[in-house]
Amino acid sequence: MGLGHANRTMAHPKTSRFRSVPIGWLIASLVGLAILLCGAFLLYPSLHARYLFNQLETLQLGHSTFEDAERLARKIHAQPYPPNEPCDHSKCEWDEQIDNASLPVWWRGSGVGFSVTFDVKDSLVVRKDTGFGIGLRGSFHPSTVGLEEQEHWGRVPYREPVQTGWYSSEKFRYYRFVAYMTPKASAQDRQRYTAFNYSCLWKYQGCKDARELLPTADPFPPELDSWKNQRDTNQQ
Repeated sequence: MGLGHANRTMAHPKTSRFRSVPIGWLIASLVGLAILLCGAFLLYPSLHARYLFNQLETLQLGHSTFEDAERLARKIHAQPYPPNEPCDHSKCEWDEQIDNASLPVWWRGSGVGFSVTFDVKDSLVVRKDTGFGIGLRGSFHPSTVGLEEQEHWGRVPYREPVQTGWYSSEKFRYYRFVAYMTPKASAQDRQRYTAFNYSCLWKYQGCKDARELLPTADPFPPELDSWKNQRDTNQQ
């Protein structure tokens, strides 16, 4: 009787240890799942922006048709712009904009927005635009990066196949960097001016200005600062 009681007494710790294994595994699984969900929530805006740009790249200037553009618009939920104007084979523009407003303000800071736009004229895709800017959609963007693409620039005096430039204002030094490009641009130029820093959409406090949105942009020209300094001196 004493031996049986001793055996029963010793069996309890073993049973407790075996029961604790599933509980520990469950806790670890829940923690891991929470980390994955937080990571997905944090990265979603940047992944969405990359997806939009990759989808825009499927349209070929001068070759893709109205039907191709319309199909893409439905796929990425782009809307005709302006919304009250006719959209048909003769002329139509679609626009899709996203931002990281879903992230907490204390994390994202002022926020970052991303947009893609594409135009059809006479049944063919003739223009593609990509925009990346500091600030949420619908708000003012104090610093932006733009990529504008057409098959030919016609009367617009842009150098083909690539012309780039910085724009500065009195209040916003790095107001805008833009690349104007045609399909004849080299693979090297295209890679350089589409190397958007998508991490601006998820990293802590985002990015400061266009230099961080597109780190491979041309260096900011010192003559813009010289012009501003000279103007300020003349006004004194």
